[in-house]
Formats: sequence, C-alpha cells, structure tokens
Amino acid sequence: MKYHIVRGEEQLGTFNDLDVSSGMREGRFLPTDLCWAEGMAEWQTLERRMKALYEAAGLDSPEPPAISALRAEVHQDHESTMGRASRGSRLAARLIDWIMMLVPIIFLVIALMDAAFEAEVQSLKDNPTALMEALQRQIQKAQTTGNPTVMAMSVLILVVMLGNVILLTMRGQSVGKLLTGIQIVRAADGGRAGFVKAVLLRWFLFAVIESIQFIGPVLSLSNILMIFRQDHRCLHDLVADTRVVRARPSSRKNL
Repeated sequence: MKYHIVRGEEQLGTFNDLDVSSGMREGRFLPTDLCWAEGMAEWQTLERRMKALYEAAGLDSPEPPAISALRAEVHQDHESTMGRASRGSRLAARLIDWIMMLVPIIFLVIALMDAAFEAEVQSLKDNPTALMEALQRQIQKAQTTGNPTVMAMSVLILVVMLGNVILLTMRGQSVGKLLTGIQIVRAADGGRAGFVKAVLLRWFLFAVIESIQFIGPVLSLSNILMIFRQDHRCLHDLVADTRVVRARPSSRKNL
C-alpha cells in the first residue's frame, strides 16, 4: 500500500508500508504526520494508522511508547543540529537581500537629487518625518515628469519586495536564502512557516520596529548578535517560532 504523507503544509512524499514502518522506528516520520492511501476515508495520523493496522493483525506495538518517544526526541535533536543553517550561509543570504534592495535605492536617490532637493535634505536632516515627506514629494514630481530612471528603479524595488513576499510565503525563502540553499521552517515540526510567521512576524514587524529612531538600531544589533546562540535562532526566530535550516531537496520540490 502506498501512503501519501504530509507534515503541516509540507508534502513529504509517497511511501510504501515498509518505508513508513522503518521511518517511524528511525524517527524520519513523526507520529503526528498525516497519511492517506487509496481506500482510506480520511487522512489519519501515522500513530493512529499504524496502531489500527497492528491491532487488526493481532500484533503488539513494534516498540514500547517510551522507547518511541525517546527515539523521536533523539532524532529531533539530531535533525535540529545537522539540518541547522550555518551562520555564514545566513549572513550571505542577508547580504544578498540587502544588496538587491540597496542598489536600486541608491540609483533612485541619485536620480532624485537636484540642487533644490539637496538643499531641502540638508535643512531637514534632523527631522526624519519632514525628510520622508520631502522625499515623497520629490518622487511624485519625478514620476509626473516621467523620469525613466526613477520609474525603472521604483518598479524594480516593488518587484524585489513582492518576489520576496511570495517566496517567503510559499517556500520560506527570500531570494538570498534561495541562492544560498537555506529556508525558514516552523520550529516545532519543521513544516512550512507560511505568510504570518515568515513575512509578518519575521520580516514586516521587525522592519517597522527597526525603523524607529534610537530603539531600532539597538534592536537590530541585538537581533544580529543572537545568531551566536547555540541554536542559531535570532530574536525574530523566537518571536515567530521559526528556525532556519538547510533546504532539503524534497522541500524545494514540494513547497
């Protein structure tokens, strides 16, 4: 019998009876993973399905529950250690994402600069709110006059942002994480992080907080330094209950 197995929103694949049985003993499959096979009325947890099969065959559980729990705990610890993304790969991913945003922003600022706007920026450098309002007026002015560089860079920034939102939602990866082969997953079960955790909590929330004067730089530095924790989880990982791992080939295929 072939079983389709999923963990959260992640499809683990299709496996036969022997693969499922050995996978549970070795900890590759969790008791809470859902399975379905042709002829089953609904999806069931592996624990429930395997228990029903053993009871129907008049057999005892393949191993005591305490041993199963210990095996799963050891496997989870092993997976957490071996699958954890390195600090170097996370730094490389962050740099790629920064560069992809920073380059078009630099060209946009250069295109917006003229003598009058430069003088206005100098006069408002101590007033961030007024400076942002002046920047918005200058962008609107450039768009009205049809400045091609401003238009192109504005579209590029929007494309990069939307692309990252889609990738983070569907795959737990920004462009940088995709290129470095790492991804964001739920800390509890390694499943897909989704929009709320990967985008709203990890990215948008911290982008807003880090933009706050005085508080932002301190929080940003604290967030970066927390990568030196034993589990490599930064502050945004703890808030969103996520972790960053090496992307599995099966995850790239199914996410």
